[in-house]
Amino acid sequence: DEDEEDEDMEEDQGAVEGDGDDDEEAPAGQQQRLVWEVEGDRGWIPLDAATSHLLTEAEARGETIVETETRGQRYVVDLERLEQQNKRTGRRRALRCGIAEEDCKPGKDSRKRHLLLPRSLAACATQLTDLARTVASDGLRGWLLPALGAFAVVMFIFVIASGSSHSSGGTSPQPVAPPAPGQPPPPPLPQQPASPMPARPGRSYFCHSLGQCGRQDLKKWQTDPMLLAASVTDLTSVPGVAAEAWTPVVSHWAQSPPTFQGRQVLLADVASFVRDLLASDPFGTGQDVPYIDFRPPSEGKVAAVTQRQLAFLAANALLGNSLVGTGDGLSAMLRRCGATPARRSYIYSLLSFLAVLSRELSPGSQGTTLVAAAPRGQDGSWKNALDTRLLDPTVCRRASAEGAAAGSGGAFDCGLPDFMAGGAQRQALTDIAGGVIGGGAELCDVASSQDESLVQFYSEVLVFAFFTSAANPDDASSSMLPVPWVVLGARRYLRELTGESMGDMCGRIQAKNWINEELPTHSVDAPVAGVQHSLMSSAFVGVASVCTECRQGGSCSHEEMLNNKCDAQRRHLDEDIALWYQAYEPAMYDSSVQQAFRAVIGRIGTGPWGAGVWYGDSQQYFLTVWLATSLLEGASLDYYIYDSFCENEGNQCFVLGSNENCEACVEKGALPGSGVKPSHCGPRGIRDVVEQFRDRPAR
Repeated sequence: DEDEEDEDMEEDQGAVEGDGDDDEEAPAGQQQRLVWEVEGDRGWIPLDAATSHLLTEAEARGETIVETETRGQRYVVDLERLEQQNKRTGRRRALRCGIAEEDCKPGKDSRKRHLLLPRSLAACATQLTDLARTVASDGLRGWLLPALGAFAVVMFIFVIASGSSHSSGGTSPQPVAPPAPGQPPPPPLPQQPASPMPARPGRSYFCHSLGQCGRQDLKKWQTDPMLLAASVTDLTSVPGVAAEAWTPVVSHWAQSPPTFQGRQVLLADVASFVRDLLASDPFGTGQDVPYIDFRPPSEGKVAAVTQRQLAFLAANALLGNSLVGTGDGLSAMLRRCGATPARRSYIYSLLSFLAVLSRELSPGSQGTTLVAAAPRGQDGSWKNALDTRLLDPTVCRRASAEGAAAGSGGAFDCGLPDFMAGGAQRQALTDIAGGVIGGGAELCDVASSQDESLVQFYSEVLVFAFFTSAANPDDASSSMLPVPWVVLGARRYLRELTGESMGDMCGRIQAKNWINEELPTHSVDAPVAGVQHSLMSSAFVGVASVCTECRQGGSCSHEEMLNNKCDAQRRHLDEDIALWYQAYEPAMYDSSVQQAFRAVIGRIGTGPWGAGVWYGDSQQYFLTVWLATSLLEGASLDYYIYDSFCENEGNQCFVLGSNENCEACVEKGALPGSGVKPSHCGPRGIRDVVEQFRDRPAR
């Protein structure tokens, strides 16, 4: 809307231009002061002296988010991203700052604003570009000496910055001694590669514990990613993955390239994207990278990054680049999985993630934001909501016999796609997790259980393993993600996945065209720490139930547990409600991400949570998730029933009852000789129970 756009621009100008007094002085002691400017539609506009002073003082205190108010307009200023957002309109504009000359005040000579001393090399490049534009528009007269002066200042900063990084642990060229007589000369030193202009840094955000947010802890890369960019060729081999595991995958890719958006994606396309990623500095931190360790204690931790930033982390790990000192969990995973070359799903997953983004992200684009977060500890607050009435759940039963042969897991009578395949807007996928995300398969391969397989299809979850520290290389769990844990905006990148068992596997990566062509593209806008972000309207939530098999202590036989005939299966209801509530209630997460959580997750998709390979009672666990979801703020339940769910096949049929063909379901779904028997079907089923208890108080 042009009128609203013009109005917004007028507001921004009013907010930054002060009262029009050209001789307004900075506060005392600020004769050589920092000047802040905002990018308007017609160029850079200086903020008034009071606002500049406020931002300078906030930055000196280490603050990253500052709220300002001028002439009735309120703004959120992000000092890390150098960005200002109008709180009413949501309009965002870039900021910059520099050291002003004493006589360089708004109105005296606006051209001198181009000679502000920038405080980062990226800002240097931006301001030289601005200077070039000014020269082109105003002519060369009167600009040659100032331009040369600005260039000299930039080169001085570059030398100082380079020296600083070398003294703080960076890698600097060492002097080369002359060769001894009769010896060949040494090889030439590697040259800094030419690189494109870095992408504008994306908006990342981190919480190191509950309420401890906005601070960036930087770790140093072992190798400058820009240097790595020059080494990327055709991806036939990569330093980060064992050749015995990598080569069969890339050979298969070369012989049968997958398609995305109707066209083949060649390895050369992925290699070009990786090269650009490494040269793009998407965090705007050079040889450093923001870092948080999700390993326990995990309560309240948050990592919000863009698609480009996440792809950048994946590219570095594949190229063998990790963090100085601590290492990272993604690189640890690549080493761990590569030690068993037959496990290769993770390679397909990471390459396909990069392949998709090579098509979706335009040059310099950051894409959407993903928010990974862990909730605070359990506190019994769910009991305060027991007067809430039970919601009417959506029960999804397969309506076709084809089952897993269909791309989205077969047709369901509720009209929704399979929750494991993803695709329903604002639906969260429930990962039936164990002690860590990815379980016994160690993030390496598809398996016969849901949690182990899901991470291969939801590639972004794999990449978030970067944010764990490989504390003990002999202990895989030290570099795996915690439970409970959520990724807002996660998508499925691979085919084929459904809740129905595929023989003895939970999902299978297709031999041809394995990239998911039905990737969701619907997004929502929501604030993270008060700044608007765009997130895909889907989520991955890992949540563990109580382990019934671990608790029963030999009081029941395995067959009794398979048929819901063990008393110990029904002795931990409150614990399970608390676990579900902790994972899915927005108020359990840091306040900076609660609005994003509500915007992304409006419904919860699940199968027989609790009744997989920990052998809980499938009937009681339906009641558990129904009751616990009813206690949540703003979420509904989508409960999916399978003939043969890929864990504890056939057991979920018991939620149907004889009047809903429970016996036929068991006969069809239970594995031969498994011990699940149709004779244990009851007379009443899930729809009878819903009809009896809907709209009654949860208490």
